[in-house]
Amino acid sequence: MNDNCPKCNAIVAQAFLAKIPVIAPGTTWRGVRYQCPICNSVLSIGIDPVALKSDLADEIVTRLGGR
Repeated sequence: MNDNCPKCNAIVAQAFLAKIPVIAPGTTWRGVRYQCPICNSVLSIGIDPVALKSDLADEIVTRLGGR
């Protein structure tokens, strides 16, 4: 992506972040939505990398019998 919002063409030096569910058949992940701070247009949606890391660490500990 370049530095400009595709809708309003403003330079995007920061973005608003919102938590959203990302749904696939049979599962749901914690996701994030990045929005233009000027026009609120959605710039991107993805799986929350911090939540993914936390969930993975918890799963590994659980499978190793630590919890």
